[in-house]
Amino acid sequence: MSLTTPTPGMSPQSPSKRIKPKDVMLNILMSMTKEGASDGPQFVAPAKTSRDTLITTAYRLHRTRWRILEPYRRIKNSLKKLQEDYLKSKEANALMRYVKLGQSVREVAMLEKQYWKLLNIPAQDPTEDANCYVVKIIELLEETPTQLPPTRGIGALLQSTIGKPAESNVDTALYDSLKARKSEDLVKECEALYAQLYRLTKKYLGLRRLIKELTDKYDSSRMFPIVPRYAMLKKMIKATLRAPEFADICHEQTE
Repeated sequence: MSLTTPTPGMSPQSPSKRIKPKDVMLNILMSMTKEGASDGPQFVAPAKTSRDTLITTAYRLHRTRWRILEPYRRIKNSLKKLQEDYLKSKEANALMRYVKLGQSVREVAMLEKQYWKLLNIPAQDPTEDANCYVVKIIELLEETPTQLPPTRGIGALLQSTIGKPAESNVDTALYDSLKARKSEDLVKECEALYAQLYRLTKKYLGLRRLIKELTDKYDSSRMFPIVPRYAMLKKMIKATLRAPEFADICHEQTE
């Protein structure tokens, strides 16, 4: 990320112009995860870390977390609605339940196919250090522009510009808020955000895998007659709702 080139998705007038090159993230002293020490990243700032570096790091962590949080909530809400619909469908007769289950799974499948509403994030390599993985995700999303739905003509132009002033205002408010904090508070903020970002990324990838598998099963079942497909729909929904990835988020509220 160049000093003169704004991060994609950020307004040229946003605080991104005051952000240092991406190498600053790598220059922060991080406690690298050792074998058997920890499954997650650990952020440790050296005593002489500059205040600007701490502000920059916290700013980038916040923005990356926000970027992942939106598609994460979409998938989570979609799966929780699937669970709710599945439970309600038990009150209907067999034919109506078949129709309702098909509609519920189709809604989740539609989300998987709307690529502009989701993010493509690489999984962590088994040999990849957790700290390096977090930094890679931050840099990757900073270099990846926000996806827009396929639209032609004036609609495409409006979609490319709408929301940018509001996003710039949010960026400025975040940057100003971080500048107003004490250095020790910034260190604690980075520590918390570092762990949160790692966990959020892992949860997002798990949910993304669930809806991908559900979509594949749904597409494969479409040519079957009603009776066997009814059983297939119930089976694929149960497999999704009983998966560890869903169990990890089923207690969270719909947002």
